[in-house]
Amino acid sequence: MKKVTVLLMVLMAAFWGCEDDAVDEIPTFDSFNLETVMTVATATDANPEIIRMVPGSEDQAVFVASGTNQLFSIDYTTSSFAVNELAVLETGSSTAEFTSIDVSPVMGGENYIAVCVAEADCGQGSIKFVKLSDPTSVVTVAGIGYNPDGCAFTKDGSYLIVACEDDREDRTCKPDTRHGGSVSIIDLRNGIAAASLIQDYKVDHDVDSEPEHCETSADGTVVVSVQETSQILVFNANDAPLDASDVTIVDLQADAGDNEAEPDGLYIYPSGGFALISNERNGSFQILDLTTYTATDPHTILNDLPDGWQHDARKSTKQTEPEEASVIEKDGHVYALMALQESHAVVAYDVTDPANIIFDSYAAAGLDPDSDNSMEKSEVGSEGLAVHPTNGVAFSANEREGSITMFTAEWAR
Repeated sequence: MKKVTVLLMVLMAAFWGCEDDAVDEIPTFDSFNLETVMTVATATDANPEIIRMVPGSEDQAVFVASGTNQLFSIDYTTSSFAVNELAVLETGSSTAEFTSIDVSPVMGGENYIAVCVAEADCGQGSIKFVKLSDPTSVVTVAGIGYNPDGCAFTKDGSYLIVACEDDREDRTCKPDTRHGGSVSIIDLRNGIAAASLIQDYKVDHDVDSEPEHCETSADGTVVVSVQETSQILVFNANDAPLDASDVTIVDLQADAGDNEAEPDGLYIYPSGGFALISNERNGSFQILDLTTYTATDPHTILNDLPDGWQHDARKSTKQTEPEEASVIEKDGHVYALMALQESHAVVAYDVTDPANIIFDSYAAAGLDPDSDNSMEKSEVGSEGLAVHPTNGVAFSANEREGSITMFTAEWAR
């Protein structure tokens, strides 16, 4: 009897052990499989343009409403989200406007929102550092470049890089003698309270060499899109202050129809080595090798959308207009995501092998995307993009419509 009892105990232990193994098994995913969750309207005339996930958080994002000078937070789960006003900020002058934001990694137990402030009268711009936990706590760094249009913290929080566009098309008051734009580098190594401008590096090698956006990687590498001249700048923030020998200028090729790239959004692979470049003018994207400074051939996004999908068919350029971009890694795959301003959508590609780009999925943005199908300028205007690095949640900021759309990857569902 004792032998039978022992045998039963052994068998039961084996059974429960196998069951535990089954429960603990972690699934893997071979695609992003993007899906729309929901869309929420923001304040009237808010023009939500740029949105960011909060580093270190699994359930919070932030966006700026440039039309009303407001900051909003988003609290989310994988199935819904809510929008809350954080603050109405003082611009500092009657001619100032907010253009972009980034959110810092945790620094001294806090996240900080960097807000780009541009002067419509062609004066120099500034940055406002807003404490996320207490938006009344604001530190301003003035005297940066003209018309700051994009910014990015380095991954360790040591610097803030600012792309100062100084766009002649938007600012007719710009003097004829002032060429290009600049990249401002702000030192944060002694904390936000001691933030100071290290350098406003001039990007004036061409009349229209105007920086649009910037992103960083863990080793301090910075990529900057220079839109009108279809170029990418590459340098390392740790080399600041910079001289010309510290900066590599990469010329992007035109597409098969000889349409210039005019890059906008970009993002460095989490593992480093490559950068995703979204090209606004010819509606394509490219992968830039950050070692050889060579880029893949332009991949036209419209070719991967369904027949009849919304785009601006009136013209040969800016038909889909890819704007902000992001890259994440999951289960051995690298995914590139881009917001399409004229196509009310976010698209996802598998770019694990830059030489073998694979279309993955797309999902619609906006309150009623089915009604936005004029084949002219989109009424939704998806421009901003934020993608969480691990949990499979993404958001688009739909500037023209005034809304935020939430998406999920397959593993979030």
